[in-house]
Amino acid sequence: MLETVQLEPFAEITGDTCRFGYRTVGIGDSVSEIEVPIAIVEQPVLTRASITTKVSLDGTVISHLRMPHVAGSAKDLPTGLASIEALVQKAVDAENLRMEEATSADLRTLLQRLDSIRSVKSAISQMASTTPYFDLDR
Repeated sequence: MLETVQLEPFAEITGDTCRFGYRTVGIGDSVSEIEVPIAIVEQPVLTRASITTKVSLDGTVISHLRMPHVAGSAKDLPTGLASIEALVQKAVDAENLRMEEATSADLRTLLQRLDSIRSVKSAISQMASTTPYFDLDR
C-alpha cells in the first residue's frame, strides 16, 4: 500500500542564494529543492515593480512597493514611513551634503520646493473661514 505524503512549496533566502522546492507538510523535510543566485530572481521581479510615495495629512511620507504581477498580499508592500521633517534633516545633514557634493543652488532649490508649506497654511485658512467650528488645535 502506498502512503500519501502532503507537500508544500517553499522559498528561502540564505545569503546571496534563493532556495526553492517542496517539503513535507508537518515534518519539513525537503523532497526537492534548487538553489539560484538571488540576482537571477531579483532582476525579473524588480523590473516589473514600482515604488509609489505619498504624503499623509499629518506629514508622514509613506512608500509602497507595488508588484501587480505578484499574486496575493505581496502586491502592495509598505516599504517605509518617515516624517517630512526627518527626511529634510537627513538631506541637510553635513555628512550627506558632503557626500552628495551639494551646492548652494541645490539647497536653494530644496528651499523653494519646501516653500509649498504655504499651500498648507492657505488650506488651513480656507478651512477656518468656510467650516463652522473648525478647530485649529485639533
